[in-house]
Amino acid sequence: MKKKHLLPFSFFIMMFLYHFSSGFAHPVTPTLIVDRGLPSQWYGYAMSAVSVGCFVIAPFWGKLCNYISTKRIVMIGMLGYAAGQFIMMNAYSGVQLLIGRVFAGLLSMGPTVALINYIINVGDEKERPRYLTIYATSGSVSNAAGYFAGGLLGIKGIEYPFIAQMCICVLAALMAFLVLEDDTPYKHRPERGMNIKEVNPFSAFLDARKYMTALLALFFAAFLLYNLGMSLFETVFNYYIKDHFGLGSQYNGTIKAVIAVSSLIVNFTIGMWIVKKSDIHRSFFLLAVITTAVVGCSLLFFDSMLPLFAIFILYSILSIMVRSLGQNICASHATEENSNSLMGFFQAMSSFSYIIGSFSEARLYLLNIHLPFYAAASAMLLSAVTSFVYMARQKKEK
Repeated sequence: MKKKHLLPFSFFIMMFLYHFSSGFAHPVTPTLIVDRGLPSQWYGYAMSAVSVGCFVIAPFWGKLCNYISTKRIVMIGMLGYAAGQFIMMNAYSGVQLLIGRVFAGLLSMGPTVALINYIINVGDEKERPRYLTIYATSGSVSNAAGYFAGGLLGIKGIEYPFIAQMCICVLAALMAFLVLEDDTPYKHRPERGMNIKEVNPFSAFLDARKYMTALLALFFAAFLLYNLGMSLFETVFNYYIKDHFGLGSQYNGTIKAVIAVSSLIVNFTIGMWIVKKSDIHRSFFLLAVITTAVVGCSLLFFDSMLPLFAIFILYSILSIMVRSLGQNICASHATEENSNSLMGFFQAMSSFSYIIGSFSEARLYLLNIHLPFYAAASAMLLSAVTSFVYMARQKKEK
């Protein structure tokens, strides 16, 4: 097995482009729903559909990373994601919208899983916490930057963000071809090849039995609940400011720009210190508690635009740090034999929570436009309680 080394700066530039492109369509999606005459719940359904694609395929991509170069997966996924966005751009019915979203989810999860595995396979092990923190932070920040750019382009027309997004995906795929190396010599190779049964994505979930422990299950429960709260809060907020306050895509984009700048500063200072110097299990619990309090405050400001915006920005900064901690905790449980499958499972759990959250938001919003906010705060509270149990058990076992 080849010796692992420091990752070049060009790798993170390529990664930035991919995540930058993924934010372009989000600020204009509420406008697309409204302008093309679709009912309000289709926004939640659309967000849920992409998560369905991600959830179904994530373990498969993780397993495939054992057999072929992650470089190839990254390129295929980026080009496929561009194709999915082309379908969405031309959607004029709910069915067309769902097809585009599911297709995008299936393909976009390839680079998401593969890039994390590339870091684990090729990157120097001593630098792994720093790399994963950079990945989580720059991914969220660049996505927010893309959100801002897409919001501004959306003023000219719905199609412009999609066109820009597809072009950047193609550019990122080309850069992946030039920058990434074949990571096959760095990986633990399975003794046998993939069979048809293992290609079935649901069979890949059964692999979790090989490495799942009670402690790891507690962590995944806390992380799933946290992501469920995230999905509910983000989905309802993004549609609420369009539906309730009548704001255009540029406002969504501007909020994300503030989040991008703030997150970049906070996460590369406080966030990096938390990952490198603190007990990450304890920090995960504390940040979950703080996030619960912040999301809970939104229940007081349904009709106050500026306080609600401030709450969402603070929540977003916290959630980026929590996701970074989650990746590091998951990686701390990984071994050479299970790292690819484990990280694929991590992404699947994240997508599963977004399926539940986005779909639930759509149904709850029909009953009462404020119910998704209450549900988000409740899920965050349960996550904080579960993460406390995980922290206590981890400390005891240690």
